[in-house]
Amino acid sequence: MLTTTALQPLAHDLDETAPDFVVIDVETACARVSSICQVGIVGFRNGAEVFAYETLVDPRDEFHAFNTRIHGIAAHHVVGQPSFADIHATVTAHLSGRTTVAHSYFDKGALAAACRVHDRPAIETTWLDSVRVAKRAWPDLANHKLGQLARYLGIEHRHHDALSDARELPELVVRQIG
Repeated sequence: MLTTTALQPLAHDLDETAPDFVVIDVETACARVSSICQVGIVGFRNGAEVFAYETLVDPRDEFHAFNTRIHGIAAHHVVGQPSFADIHATVTAHLSGRTTVAHSYFDKGALAAACRVHDRPAIETTWLDSVRVAKRAWPDLANHKLGQLARYLGIEHRHHDALSDARELPELVVRQIG
C-alpha cells in the first residue's frame, strides 16, 4: 500500500544528528521530468541513517501507463496529496547546503524542472552522481542502473520506490568507493 510518511523531523535542526550527506530519489508520473509523484530523501551520518522523508506528490499532471507500470503509482494514489509547491520548503530544508547523492542526474533535473513549473526557487546543493562512481568502480558491467547494481552486489530492495532507492544508494556508494 502506498502511503505518505514523514519518518522523522528535519535532522539538521539537531546538530548531533546532522547528516554528512543526503540521498534523494524521485518518481515521475509521465515523460515530463517536472511531474514528480513521489519523493524519498534519506540523511546519513557516519554511515548510519539519521532521518528519512517520503511522500507521494500530486504532480498536477497526467499519469502515463508506462510510468505507472514502472513504479506502481497511479493518479488515484495521489488524490489529496501535496503538490511539489507544497513540499518544496521541506525538500529544500533537507537538501540545501549538503552533498546530495542521486543515481544519475535525473533527480537533479526533475527537481529543477519542478521548481520552474511550480514557480519555486531552485534548490542549492552539491550533487554527487552515483552512476559516475559506479562506472569507475565496475567498468565491465553491461549497465549501471540501480537495479542492476543492486543485483550484482546482492542488495535487496524495492526498485522504483523512492524511499527504498534512496536507502540503498549509500550502500552502493560505500561499496563503490571502498
